[in-house]
Amino acid sequence: MTDYAKIALTGTYSKDSTYTPAKVFMEPADYAVTPDEWMHLEVQADTGSTTVTTSHLASATALVVKNNDTTNYVTAKFYSAANSSTLNQVQVAAGGFLVITDFTVASNLALVANSAAVECEVLIFGS
Repeated sequence: MTDYAKIALTGTYSKDSTYTPAKVFMEPADYAVTPDEWMHLEVQADTGSTTVTTSHLASATALVVKNNDTTNYVTAKFYSAANSSTLNQVQVAAGGFLVITDFTVASNLALVANSAAVECEVLIFGS
């Protein structure tokens, strides 16, 4: 049985809080994958670093990190196939999210909160 996953994004910019009329509207094509496996985790990222073990997967086609905190950012540290020798570091703002499609599962994901522990959701599609 095949599983399906889709990440859809829409964006609207307007000078009115009702978003009417929209000055800019963006709705790119959905990013669709057919993963064999997926992981959904709720993780507390600590200031000293929290490791999310991904090495049991053979590969990943998408990684989503959602920062559920309302005040503090979290830094996601990961390696990618295109940049395997360099540690990538991305700050995810409070309430924000990170979506990437180039993530190396052999090197685990690390989440580091900036000044206090941060609750995050992690979603990984892979095989």
